[in-house]
Amino acid sequence: MSKSLKKKNHWTNKVHESVIERNQDGELGFDIRGGAENGQFPFLGEVRAGKVSYQSGKLVPEELILEVNETPVAGLTIRDVLAVIKHCKDPFRIKCVKQGKKLHHKLHLLAMKANVF
Repeated sequence: MSKSLKKKNHWTNKVHESVIERNQDGELGFDIRGGAENGQFPFLGEVRAGKVSYQSGKLVPEELILEVNETPVAGLTIRDVLAVIKHCKDPFRIKCVKQGKKLHHKLHLLAMKANVF
């Protein structure tokens, strides 16, 4: 397989960024699931239609949350991810990627090397 084809299929090419802000009630409009306390990476739970205030991008349920305002959150507990978001001013950026067996395995290996879990 050529290097250019490998680069096109690499999971980092599927990472997307959404810029959002809290809605009028100060709520995020989405849930966070998983987390290190459950032996998982944090991922998006329910994304309530009409409740998320987007400036750009789109949040998709079940996607892994990689970063919030350039702060890596993979391997954190839900509480810690929410704390990172709480300290962000509106609007804030959130980077996500669609889950997959290979991606989940690779991220887990990276986290184990860094002693995140």
